[in-house]
Amino acid sequence: MPIPKNIAKSHKVSVQRRNLISLPKEVREKLNISEGDVLDIRIEGNKIVMEPYKLIPSSQTYFWTEKTQKDMLEAKRDKEAGKIREFKNIDEFMEGLNNDQKI
Repeated sequence: MPIPKNIAKSHKVSVQRRNLISLPKEVREKLNISEGDVLDIRIEGNKIVMEPYKLIPSSQTYFWTEKTQKDMLEAKRDKEAGKIREFKNIDEFMEGLNNDQKI
């Protein structure tokens, strides 16, 4: 009988010398985990939960702020609703800005 898709496949791993464990290849590939990646490990009840973290440069953290994410979602919705304009060059863009300010 096949395993239902909503149930995760189980993997058994052994704790090795110096308390090391190896993540199965299937898990690493599915979660895009590579050597040097950071995993958050926590205890939930009697379970160990491991969650991969992708670190980002501090110069790019603004992108993940609540305000930027809200603005990106608004821009996506505007695009989907056709509330966009395209300009052929910078002069046309500047003219469009000037016309918007006159309104």
